[in-house]
Amino acid sequence: MPPRKRVVRLLGLAERDLSDIYDYVAAENPTAADRLLTRIEKDLNVLSTQPMLGRIPRDHDIARLEYRYLIIGDFLAFYRLESSVVLVHRILHGARDYADIL
Repeated sequence: MPPRKRVVRLLGLAERDLSDIYDYVAAENPTAADRLLTRIEKDLNVLSTQPMLGRIPRDHDIARLEYRYLIIGDFLAFYRLESSVVLVHRILHGARDYADIL
């Protein structure tokens, strides 16, 4: 039996993060921005069939909030599992202090 498929949904902040990432990269290279956006969307869609793929954060406060994160190139997509839905909360550059942002 195939694994149960979940819906992957970006919350408002994650959608804004994705838009900001696209705009930042597109200012220098629109083609690279398109490729990056496609890669992020493709990798997030994997969570629909493999929601446990992401790592549990080492930061105990973030882990206690039941976040997992998926590494996508230089970015981290923070998400939580809610029954049949994967809720993507934020998509942040890995160099940012995500503990203060989340």
